Amino acid sequence: MAHRPDNAASPAKGEAFLDIRPLLQRSLGLGAALILFALVLITCVDVVGRYFFDAPLSGAFELTEVLLAALVFAALPLTTERREHVEVDLVTGFLGPRARQLLSAFAGLFSAALLATLAWRLASHAIGSFEDGAVTNALEIPLAPFGFLAAFSCLVSAFIAFLRGIQPPAPSAHHAEESAL
Repeated sequence: MAHRPDNAASPAKGEAFLDIRPLLQRSLGLGAALILFALVLITCVDVVGRYFFDAPLSGAFELTEVLLAALVFAALPLTTERREHVEVDLVTGFLGPRARQLLSAFAGLFSAALLATLAWRLASHAIGSFEDGAVTNALEIPLAPFGFLAAFSCLVSAFIAFLRGIQPPAPSAHHAEESAL
């Protein structure tokens, strides 16, 4: 992760309505931290049980699979809000400030559309999993809650990306942010 300067923690002028970081940190950030702690705990118990007591944790692989998926989707809105997605800038160096701002707006709106579509498909799949009673093989953990978490996460990320698209950073603020990183 890139280090952000102290002044990047507060929203730029005109972006005050986008400052949902405290809410995301308290909800999804805490949830992601708890999931990560559970993953570490499961791995430690499994390794100690496997190598010292010849008794691995039953279902550890399955728990790790579902918790890792939950971790990725819990962190998605945080990553979107912080603008920490991977970006490839092939043409922005050749563009003026206004063109960069328009490109940023397009990227935000395009990302919002893709994330909203993904949220819709994940929600459809989660509803199907709920109706079918789909569970994991070994531990029979219901899969629908993880699908709903993924759909909700994509929907929140789509909303954040949409807000970024309708109000992209000012050309000077965006350029200053890039050079600070």
